[in-house]
Amino acid sequence: MARVKAVVLAAGRGVRMGGTQPKTLIPVAEHPMLHYILEGLKIAGVDDLLVVTGFEGGQIEEFVTEHWSAQVAFVFNARWASWGNFHSVRMALDQSPGFDVLCVNSDVVVHPDVYKKTLAVQAPLVLAVQRRPNLDQEDMRVELDGDRIRQISKHVKPARSHGEFGGVSLVRPEAARLYLDTSTDWEWRGEPTGYYEDVYATMLDRVDTRAAFIRIDEYAEVDVPEDLPDAAALIARSPDAWKAPQPA
Repeated sequence: MARVKAVVLAAGRGVRMGGTQPKTLIPVAEHPMLHYILEGLKIAGVDDLLVVTGFEGGQIEEFVTEHWSAQVAFVFNARWASWGNFHSVRMALDQSPGFDVLCVNSDVVVHPDVYKKTLAVQAPLVLAVQRRPNLDQEDMRVELDGDRIRQISKHVKPARSHGEFGGVSLVRPEAARLYLDTSTDWEWRGEPTGYYEDVYATMLDRVDTRAAFIRIDEYAEVDVPEDLPDAAALIARSPDAWKAPQPA
């Protein structure tokens, strides 16, 4: 069985959410978003964790250390304010040779089943995808051919947009090697401002990339304060989903 490491990308500031504290520590319902990420990973059976920090990294480390009892490591992205988050993923992959790396955005609330579905898909690169119409300009859109991902970008034309990337991806070693080669090339060429999804987009013709389909009620992204009610409603629909069963 492949070794799985979860990576939480928590380096950014979250300016649109106020920028005074890490966005992932902003409460949704009863707990910070990071609480639901950690509990969901535990329920999915993941016990090896790496957290990429940046802005107010000490707050993130304190919260994770208090709420995660299994294997955990931290890596600090000193370029969090000036480079795109593609560099955070590069740092995480550098620290995880031989692992299947489950990358999780820190500004999402996802049902624990999303992690399980993503881990179950057998492909070098797997992206959680919520199929839905009526995507807006800020959504990370995907074009699909069955379950194969043909495009991922905020600029996919509406007629070709079949859904939104759900902030959870699985990078197996074959894809990790390609990601590292591509991101290293970007940095040497002085192009350090992209999203990690932009790196994924360059890989689609070279590595088999598949979707793990998630329901409309299993994912909510928090970009701006107006997104908080939708995230809270997701939790309210399945309040026990983030509670691990107690031993008999």
